[in-house]
Amino acid sequence: MSLRRNVFYFENPGPANTVFVIDAVKERLALGDLDVVLVPFTTGKTAEMFSHRLQGVAVVIPISETDAISACKRIAYSDKGLLGSLVRSRLEEVSDLERKKLHREVFDMTFLPFCGDAWTAAREILYAFGHGMKVAVEVSVVSVEVGKMKPQTRVMAVGGTGGGVDTAVITRTSTQQEAFGKQPEKRLTVQEIVAMPIQKYSLDGNRL
Repeated sequence: MSLRRNVFYFENPGPANTVFVIDAVKERLALGDLDVVLVPFTTGKTAEMFSHRLQGVAVVIPISETDAISACKRIAYSDKGLLGSLVRSRLEEVSDLERKKLHREVFDMTFLPFCGDAWTAAREILYAFGHGMKVAVEVSVVSVEVGKMKPQTRVMAVGGTGGGVDTAVITRTSTQQEAFGKQPEKRLTVQEIVAMPIQKYSLDGNRL
């Protein structure tokens, strides 16, 4: 059996695409096989936009940076191996000046559950699809780790590049330990791309 779906592509990444992503998500939700949208946020503005526009269509579950840090800490302090040690050391180093950079590294190590070169490779592969894709994958894991979603649940997950959102995908959620584990039926999967930017970098060649 084959299925035909619309995919929205944006020329450039960034928050200017947020409203169009919401439109793309709403169109895909109209098929009736999904009813949950995971939305990462820092200030809450994007989550509010989704909640307002999707009222009565889907349940919007906001995933905050605080949620992500909480999950990182719980995983780090329960993991007695190399991953736990590395994440704990990074969390203890966080200062206000470097908070954003270090948090991003901690998220990468925890939710792309590898250590050393392996998690770096996983991160770069996701960046090939754009920063928003990496964020969408991470919130799919965080949502389970903080108890907002159950594992092996199909959801719409969105992510952004420098604020707002520019990417929407349908994922099957997973725990951190099972996301890239040996049991295929429990692994994190990206099942559909609903919206994403074509350009992944800024004009100066830097990742946004």
